[in-house]
Order: sequence, then C-alpha cells, then structure tokens
Amino acid sequence: MREFDAELYLRLIGERMLTDRDDEYNGTRRPAIAEAALALVAVEAIDGGRAEQVLDDYSFAVMLRSAPDQFLRRYVAGASPPPPDGAAPLRPRPVVPCARTVEHAQDTIEVRYVSLSAESTSVGVIWHPASVGRTPMRAALTDDRGTTEAAHFSGTGSHHGMRGRLITMGPLSPDTSWIDLDGNRLELTEQPSRFEATLEPLAEQDPAHRYLWRRIAEPDQFDGRGIEPAIDALLAAGALSAEDALLDDVRAVHEAMQGRVFTPGAPPPPRRPGMPEPWGSLLARNGQDDGPRGSIVLGAVPPPFDGFSVAVLDLESDENRFRVDVEVTPAAVHMPYDLGMGPQPLAWWARDDRGNHYLGQREQWSHTDHYDHGTVAFHPAIDPRAARLELLPTGPATRAVISFALPWSTT
Repeated sequence: MREFDAELYLRLIGERMLTDRDDEYNGTRRPAIAEAALALVAVEAIDGGRAEQVLDDYSFAVMLRSAPDQFLRRYVAGASPPPPDGAAPLRPRPVVPCARTVEHAQDTIEVRYVSLSAESTSVGVIWHPASVGRTPMRAALTDDRGTTEAAHFSGTGSHHGMRGRLITMGPLSPDTSWIDLDGNRLELTEQPSRFEATLEPLAEQDPAHRYLWRRIAEPDQFDGRGIEPAIDALLAAGALSAEDALLDDVRAVHEAMQGRVFTPGAPPPPRRPGMPEPWGSLLARNGQDDGPRGSIVLGAVPPPFDGFSVAVLDLESDENRFRVDVEVTPAAVHMPYDLGMGPQPLAWWARDDRGNHYLGQREQWSHTDHYDHGTVAFHPAIDPRAARLELLPTGPATRAVISFALPWSTT
C-alpha cells in the first residue's frame, strides 16, 4: 500500500460533508465519512481508535448544527455505552416446541416455543391484540416449582398479528415440565429438531475484496450510495486497483440488491455471466413464491467465534421467505446520528442441499444489557425441493454452520 494519509482523507470528506450539508440521513444509514472509515480500518490504512476520533469530531459538528435534540441526548445525557468487552457467551438451553393457541385478556396468542435459558425465559408468540393501539402485552409465567416471573412482549407487526417473544427478567426452572401463562398451562413434552453445529474458517481473501462483499451482506437496509464511498477510499489508499475485475461484480450485485430484490412475484434481475457465488444462486430465485409453510424449533448454540456468540431458537417458513429467532452477544447499541465505528455485525447466510443461497436481514431487533435478540428474515423463499438447510452466521474470519433436515421435504 502506497504512502497515504488516511486521517487527512477522512477529514476532507468530513469538511465536504459539512459545507455541502451532506449529513441528512436517518436511522442506520451511514454517511460517506463513516463508510470510508470502516473500509480504511478493514485494510489497516488507519487505526480503528484514530478513525473513531475523527468520526466523533464530525458527529459532534453534525448533531450540534442539524440535530440539537440528538446533540443534547448524546453529549448532555450521555452517549449509549459501548458493548462490554469479554461478554459472556450464550449457553445451550432447553428450547421446547409448544404449538398452542390460548386466549389472554381478550387477546389471542399463538405460542410457538419456550426457551429456558439460565438468564431468562422467553416464549415465542404471535400476539393478536384485541384492539388497535392496545398497550404492549404483559403476562405472568410460572413453572412447576411455583416460581413466577413477569414477562413483557418484545416484537413488531400490526393489529393483524405481532410476532415476537414474551421475555422474563429472571429465569424459570430449565427442566420444568410445564409453564403456566396467566392460567393457561403449556405442557413442555415435545422435543426440538436435531441439528449439527460446527465452526468453519472462511477462505483466505484479499482484505479489500472481503470487506466489500461483507459490506453488501450486512443484515440492515442501507441506502444505495453506501458502497461507492468505500470503493473510493480503498482506491485512494492503494488497497484496490481501478482495473480490478471485482469492481464490476461488486457494483452489479449491489445494484441488484437495492430495493428490487426479494419482492414476491418480481422477476429475477438479469444474470451477468460469471456472477460470483453465493450471489448468483441468491439472485436467481428472486421473486419465487413457492416456499413451503412450516416451522422447526432448534435451540442451536454453536461455539463462540470471532468474538460473537449466537443462539438460533426456531425457523418459520412461508411462501415468500423464512425467519429465524436469534440471540447474539455482545449486545451492540446503535444510535441515530451516530457516525461511530461500532462492531461490524454478523452477516446471516444460509444454503441448502440444492446449491441455493439465502441472505438474512434483521427484521425486528431489541437489546438487553447482555445480548441482542430478534428476528432475521431470509430471502428468497426456501426451495421446496430442498431436503436440508444450513444456517451460516458469519463473522470476519469464521462462520458457524448449523445444519438440519427440513421435515416438510418430499424429495
């Protein structure tokens, strides 16, 4: 890599951002300076701490000028704390299938599973509120030892159905034979599906190439300009050549992923010759609405990898997509108007035994002091001919491989 002043490069982007007022962004959308900083850190053109300091300077200026309420919240009330170092890994726990529909305070609750971890108990549910705008659901959960814990609902949806979990602050007995949900006994007699969970190192790859592919696979929706500031920074640093054939592939995949992919009934985007995998098979099934309907309870907790620990509780498939309920540690706090570096999130991939690949995006996400939890929605729909699926939460250097049979397969 040629001599290159990465800090000066970032500060020049920041100055242009301020003079051009190129800071009108919302939610998780990243401005150009943050996109460039993450790419430069990935290829070791600048130290992460130094890049964070530069971003903090411009974050301060943006919030002070354009969002005084955000400025007050972060700099007066205090910024959100960073994820704790050395967060305890998630531990295996009983996760019991429990397909039951119960009436609760005039609402209807479809129960999917019960997870009995050492820290808390959660019940996967689809909550059908009795009225629009109803206060989020609360319930009391009791185990067969007589221990009772209050549970609150965490999830998203509409008045037609809110998908999420009832979560307690403290644990119930991990070997209880039943759970009482406000007078409705849920028998815990079924067994989860069998699975295999291993770790697999990623293939060696040029750091700039790896960063760009990983950036596209991130599990959040970002705006379409996101990849170009990263490419520009890598070119300026000499970590990437303008003649690199990868750039055509990266841009083609990125364009195909912007807003048009994963729409039910939509035709697949035009296939470019030599489209690299896993993107080729991922895009080939775009718009397919032939996915099977069914659910699988797993309770898979693979060994920790790349500083992450994950638990995959269940999978639900329909004709357009499939979803998995997950937990991830360490917890990552994200704030609007935060230009900070933050840990790069896991990418959520899946593949089946017919050569198809699937990409997950966070659909509903919440935080606790110890871990994140929520739903990852995978697209496209599962190939109805597939007999086996692997879920692949993927870090910078390693991925977990959670492999299991699909019980609805007819092949």
